[in-house]
Amino acid sequence: MRPLLFALALLLVATGARAQKPPAPQAPNPVTPEEIERLRREIEREERSSLEFLLDGHTETGDLNNKLDFLGLGTRLNLKHGAATTFHVTARYTPYRTPDGVVEESGTSLALGVKSRRSDRFEYEWELGAVRFSTDRWDATGLVGVTVRSSDKLRYSVRAGRSLVEESMLSAVGLHPVLGPFAGSRVGAVTDNRVSAAVTWQLPLRIDVVGEGAVGLRAGSQVGTNFFQRAGGGPAWNAVAKAPEEKLSLLRLGVWFEYFGFDEDRLGYGGASLLDAQGQPVPLSELGSDGISPDPDPPHPGVGGYFSPQRFTSTVGRVDVRGRAHEKLDYNVTLVLGTQSYTGSDRRGAGGVAVSLTLRAGERFSLPLAYRWDDYGPFTQQSFQARLVLHF
Repeated sequence: MRPLLFALALLLVATGARAQKPPAPQAPNPVTPEEIERLRREIEREERSSLEFLLDGHTETGDLNNKLDFLGLGTRLNLKHGAATTFHVTARYTPYRTPDGVVEESGTSLALGVKSRRSDRFEYEWELGAVRFSTDRWDATGLVGVTVRSSDKLRYSVRAGRSLVEESMLSAVGLHPVLGPFAGSRVGAVTDNRVSAAVTWQLPLRIDVVGEGAVGLRAGSQVGTNFFQRAGGGPAWNAVAKAPEEKLSLLRLGVWFEYFGFDEDRLGYGGASLLDAQGQPVPLSELGSDGISPDPDPPHPGVGGYFSPQRFTSTVGRVDVRGRAHEKLDYNVTLVLGTQSYTGSDRRGAGGVAVSLTLRAGERFSLPLAYRWDDYGPFTQQSFQARLVLHF
């Protein structure tokens, strides 16, 4: 298949070259040998299997209860089956810690999945995983999704998934109080279980509209079941849209509207708090003696350890810039700036930045790097990811 695709690509290039009028003596050739060689390398890279080494980091602001830091390691094997299907196996080890290492736990996960593009109109993916924590807790994660391109202008997708809520030690791993209302039992360990849909509609004048929606439940030990709904979307203008190898291949300007809401506010820690009602640290030997009610009673939040306002809205402007700064360096930058409002807070500013770079060292090695910062909600989050990819 790989030689056939390459031969077809060369045939198309050669045919296009023959169709050109003879260039002026000083004009460059329509297709250079370097461009043909780059096309060959990119076709081969797309059809190769790969092995990735992963580094994921996360940090955020907040007090002893809310701040969660981790720096995880992992590896991922991507096995190509033809040009359209990829099987993958991912193993990760993630150590979680609160400020000053007051609580340190870890999780080890293994996931198996498939992503396949059956035609230009249809693709699907699925993944099934299991996580074991140092607290002896086991949990399952997974996703299944379908994307359909019903025409050149309309694309829609449907997904269902289950994931960990990594917003605090309580929500991500869970805690075991020794005193209080939850003495001897696990509290927290929250999962996000949702069904979502998205649609993209391309309009004239290089304008498109994106819409997304989701409904689901967040649930965990001793923290109840919390129903939520989400909707987002907005228009965007593709001011520049060129081939990926251009120095500036995309300049996209848009507006994004966001809404989500939960039945209960579960950004609380009562009965499993690392701080007491006066804000003083609670020794782990006395965890559960904080004296804070674990039940949601507005405006008092219930135990759960994750951001879950009854109403959240935001409106932001968004700029996306993408291109190839050098033959061996691709870049992608996203900037957002606007306002946000949520239950218990006045409207205030909201912003974020996401930057990704892909460095290619020869035909077999690449190094994708990504950084993200935002201040949505009551805390500021940062994340970093590095991947060393070996194509074979």
